[in-house]
Amino acid sequence: MADQFYFGKRLSFDGQLCTVRFIGEVKGTKGEWLGVEWDDPTRGKHSGEHGGVKYFECASKHPTAGSFVRPTRKADPPRSFVEALKAKYASEGFGDPDVQVVFNLECKQKQNPLARQNKPIRISGKEVEEVGFDKIRKQLADLHELRIVILDGLCMTRPIASLKNRQKAAEDGAWPADLTDVKDACPKTIELDLSRNLFEEWREVASICEQLDKLKSLRVDGNRFRDTTVTNVERQRCVEAFANIKTLKLEETLLSWEELTYITSLFPNLTTFVASSNAYSSLSNHFLFPAITDLTLEDNDFHSLSDIRPLTKIPNLQRLVLKSNKIATITADDSPIPIFSSTLSELDLSYNEIVSWSFINQLEHSFPGLSSLRVSHNPLYNSLQAADGRALSAEDGYMLTVARLGNLKTLNHSPITVKERLNAESYYLSLIARELEFTPEKDKQKVLAGHPRWEWLCEEYGEPVIRRSEGNINPNSLAARLMRLRIYLSPKAKETMLPTEGSIEGDEATEGESKAATKEVVERFEVEVPMSFTAYSLLGIVGKRLGLKPMNCRLIWETGDWMPAARTGDVVDEDWDSDSTDGSEEQAGGDRVIREVEIVPGTRSVATWIDGKEAVVRVELKN
Repeated sequence: MADQFYFGKRLSFDGQLCTVRFIGEVKGTKGEWLGVEWDDPTRGKHSGEHGGVKYFECASKHPTAGSFVRPTRKADPPRSFVEALKAKYASEGFGDPDVQVVFNLECKQKQNPLARQNKPIRISGKEVEEVGFDKIRKQLADLHELRIVILDGLCMTRPIASLKNRQKAAEDGAWPADLTDVKDACPKTIELDLSRNLFEEWREVASICEQLDKLKSLRVDGNRFRDTTVTNVERQRCVEAFANIKTLKLEETLLSWEELTYITSLFPNLTTFVASSNAYSSLSNHFLFPAITDLTLEDNDFHSLSDIRPLTKIPNLQRLVLKSNKIATITADDSPIPIFSSTLSELDLSYNEIVSWSFINQLEHSFPGLSSLRVSHNPLYNSLQAADGRALSAEDGYMLTVARLGNLKTLNHSPITVKERLNAESYYLSLIARELEFTPEKDKQKVLAGHPRWEWLCEEYGEPVIRRSEGNINPNSLAARLMRLRIYLSPKAKETMLPTEGSIEGDEATEGESKAATKEVVERFEVEVPMSFTAYSLLGIVGKRLGLKPMNCRLIWETGDWMPAARTGDVVDEDWDSDSTDGSEEQAGGDRVIREVEIVPGTRSVATWIDGKEAVVRVELKN
C-alpha cells in the first residue's frame, strides 16, 4: 500500500475530492485506514481525531473536514488532460469505448494514409461500418478552435510531469520536453480553467501551460498542492511557459502566503492576481511579484488593514479588492498606519465590519491615490444618527462618505458629479456645525478632531455661525429623545365639563361628568414623552389626567405660526395687482390666525405631527 498511497495523494470518491493525510491503524479498529481531508469540509466527520487521539492535521480549520476511509474503497478513475477535454467538449462520441478505439485507429490512419487503403475497421474481429464519424471529426475540429477551456472538477492528473512519478529525476531534472498532447488537442486556447482537480505538484500545471503559447489567463482554484516548488531547470521552463499569462487565479487552495508569492514569481508578466477564500488572517512578510496591478483577496479573515501590510510594497498596484472580510480598523495594536502605493486608486471594502467614521477619515492617509471606493454593506451605514439624535438614511451615509473623502470620484460604482459633491460637502458642514451647537466650547477641538476636513470646508464654503445656548443638550442623552408637551383644556371644553343643576344625579350622566362633579377640573399640565410615543398613547395620558374618555378628546397642536384667515364674502377688485408690494397684508386679505394641526388618533408617533422638542397642545371634546 506504500506505493499506492502516500501523504498528500489526491483522491476522488463519488465525485468528492480529498487529500490523504494519514496512513495506518486506528485504535479500537482492525486493519489500516486512510485519513483524508475533504475539499468540501462539510463532507467529513471530524478534524483528524478518533477516540480522543489526534491522528492527522487538516489544512482547513473546519471541524468536520476529515474522515477515515478504507484503502480498499474504490476511487474515481483519474483523467489525463486530453481525456478531460474530450469528456467535457466531445462527450457524445468519445464516451463510448468502442468508438474511442475506432477514433484512435482513425487518427493513426490519418497520420499514415497508406495504412487505410483496403483495410476495413474491425472491432473484436468483426468488420464494422463507419457511421457518424463525420460528427466525431467535426468535434475534434471544434476542439482545435477552442479559445476558452474550462476543465473544472474532472479528476484530472498529470503523472508524466510529476517528480514523484518520474523514475529518473536528478536534482536539476525536469519533466519531458517533447510533449505535444495539449497543443495537439487545443492549440488556440487563451483562457484555461484547471480548478478542483487531482494535481499534486505545480510542475503538472506548468507542463500543460508550456504547450499553450497563446494562453493569457489561468485559473487553478480549489487544488490542494503538496509541492509548489520547481527545480532550477524547471524554473526557467516555467518562466517561459507562463510568459504570456497576465491573469492568475488561485482561490480556495489553502496554500500559505509564502507559497503563493513563490508561484507568482514564475509569471514574468502577471498583472492580475486573485487569491480569495484562502483563510488568511494576516500576511507573512513575503512579497508578490511587483508587476501586479490588480489584486483580489476577497472572503478571507482579515480584521485590520495592518494585516495586509506586505501589500504596501507592491509599487504598481492600482486595484485592491478586500470584499467580505472582517475589517473594522486601519491598524491593530497601535501599529503605524499602512501606507499603500499612490498608484492604488480603486479599493473595495464592501461587506466588512466598519463601524466608525474615523476609519473612513483615515482612508486618504492610508491610500493617498484613492479615487474609487466601494464601502457598502458595512455596519456603519445601518444605524446612522445626526448630532441632534435624528436617524440618517443610507443616502445621508453616501453623502457623508463623499464629503469626508475629498479626492473620491466614484463611490459604490456611482460616479460623483460636481453637484453631488457640492451638496454633500455643504450638508456635512451643516452637520458639524449642528454638532458643535450641542458641545461646550471647551470640547470643541475634541469634536473637530473627528472631522479633519473642517478647516478646508470652512475655507471653501465659509465658516457657519455656531449658536450655543444653555438649553442645548447632549444629543446622545435621554433628554435628547424626549419632547415636552404643555397640554391645556380649551375654554369650551371646560364649560362642557362644569356640572349643571340636576345633571349629576341623572341616570344619563357620563362617567367623566360624574368625576368632574366630584373634584376640581384639571385645566392644564405638562408631560415629557419619548419622541416615539404614539398618538394613541398620548390620548391615554390626556384622558387619565383630565378624567375623560380618551376617544372623546381631540388633540390640537398650536404651532405658533401665523397664517391669513380664510375670507368669505369679500368682493374681489379686478383692478388689484397680485404682484404689487405696496399694499399691506390687511389690505390684501384680512386677519391672521395661528396655524393648528390636529393629532389624529393612530399608531403614528407624536414626533411625526409635531416639529421640535416642545409644543402646546389644546384639548377639545368631540361633539
